[in-house]
Amino acid sequence: MRTVTLKAGSSKPLWMGHPWVYADSIERVEEGTDDWVRVADSRGKVVGRGWWSPQSTIRVRIVDRGEEGPPEAELLAARIAAAVDLRRRLFLDPARTDAYRLVHAEGDGLPGLVVDRFGPVLVAQFATRPLVARRAAIAPLLLAASGARSLVARPGGKEEEEGIAGDEVSFVAGDPAPERVEIVEEGLRLCVDLRRGQKTGHYVDQRENRRLVASAAAGARVLDLYAGTGGFGLRALLAGAAHASAVDSSGPALECARENAARNGVLARYETVEVDAMEHLSTLARAKTEYDVVVVDPPRFAATRAGLARAIDAYRRLNVRALTRVVPGGLLATFSCSGLVDPEPFAEMLRAAGRECRRTLSVLRTLSAGPDHPVDLSAPEGRYLTGLLVQVRP
Repeated sequence: MRTVTLKAGSSKPLWMGHPWVYADSIERVEEGTDDWVRVADSRGKVVGRGWWSPQSTIRVRIVDRGEEGPPEAELLAARIAAAVDLRRRLFLDPARTDAYRLVHAEGDGLPGLVVDRFGPVLVAQFATRPLVARRAAIAPLLLAASGARSLVARPGGKEEEEGIAGDEVSFVAGDPAPERVEIVEEGLRLCVDLRRGQKTGHYVDQRENRRLVASAAAGARVLDLYAGTGGFGLRALLAGAAHASAVDSSGPALECARENAARNGVLARYETVEVDAMEHLSTLARAKTEYDVVVVDPPRFAATRAGLARAIDAYRRLNVRALTRVVPGGLLATFSCSGLVDPEPFAEMLRAAGRECRRTLSVLRTLSAGPDHPVDLSAPEGRYLTGLLVQVRP
């Protein structure tokens, strides 16, 4: 096993439990081709073992602490088994929910690996070059432990940084996977496009938040901005909302949303609007149209720290417009899926938005992903979904 030696003064975060070794913290690397490496501090004391990515800014992702431990293959099998067992405890009734995150990277001790389950199919993102090299070994472990029949790989978004070629992303295992599969999310039946849908095909991270918003939506008029395939609005209609309007710039996503509305018997109370959300909010303002519940779930605004200030300003402008479309006493559920946006700056952004449009806000709940998205306390970067449910006070 090769050893990666760190510069003096750069090992403290690792000793405190963080799993990432950045390129600029490395003093030297022993010659060799093995990508399962040992990481040592400047005094030669071994921090742990992990996967080496020669082109990435994050050169090593530590998988196991200490100098000695089980062989890598045993470690992989044990981590996957533990992740699957946790989800079985979280989702005891597959007839009510058969779509959830099965593996959440660092939160399950498998950095770089994300796997979502959609009924009989697993959709995996192998986000690092070492994981791509191990797909043929990892896939059977996932299928055997979960009982799923098929596995499909999807891009994770960091392929260029990792030096992963486009043709390396394509990977399947087990039985041939269908193009689409029907899932159930706490009673809501949804069709997931496994190969063309955004991310892994469906945003399982919002499941708990969709349930919460729906619980307050009986009899309400709901505006679902950046609706995608319709999760928030459809769940609200299933809970008794009077009407839901889904707004998205993607025609294919809205077509899928309408199919899902028909599948759940709520199409008569559902409308879709294919337009940019900011543009639609301006149209609604001119018409003085208001809603009892407004959901704002935009794509990631902050991709880098350099763009963080601009992203916060974009969130503010969006939420100013959204807040003015909420009836007095109504609710706004607003989100950021940018891991760089921490809860405190996000709350401050919403305070500023409320002051700007002269709305008084009360926080009902701070929102995040569900328990199938565990976050390593030493690696807060694993928390990426931040949200607030607020009342616009009368």
